[in-house]
Amino acid sequence: MRFSQLITLVFALIIAEQLNATENNTLFGSVECSQYNKKKNEPNWQYGYKNWWSGYLTGTGVVFKQGQSPDKMPEGQNFILSIGSYCNTNPSSNLKNAIDKYIADQVKAGHATLPNNQMQPMPNNGSAE
Repeated sequence: MRFSQLITLVFALIIAEQLNATENNTLFGSVECSQYNKKKNEPNWQYGYKNWWSGYLTGTGVVFKQGQSPDKMPEGQNFILSIGSYCNTNPSSNLKNAIDKYIADQVKAGHATLPNNQMQPMPNNGSAE
């Protein structure tokens, strides 16, 4: 019995080391844009970012018009390009601000709405946008 437990533990440790998806306790919303720019093409980081984005968009309550949702192509590509563009322009900002800017732009363009009595999210990175 002990041998099988030891083998299981060793196997689990090997897999955990190989996955090495993200740094411990990463809060994706607080990830600086400069770090995002460096790691955005690494598959394991992409998985974490996409899951966080999905949860954050859901949590804001934003409702996209049919065909305008970031999970649809080409809108999904536009979403990723928008985040990348924001982060290239504002490397000391963070992903939360990048997504807030995207939401604000979509609301302004009429492609999305926010729940009643909720202010339009605005980046708080000090930019005049």
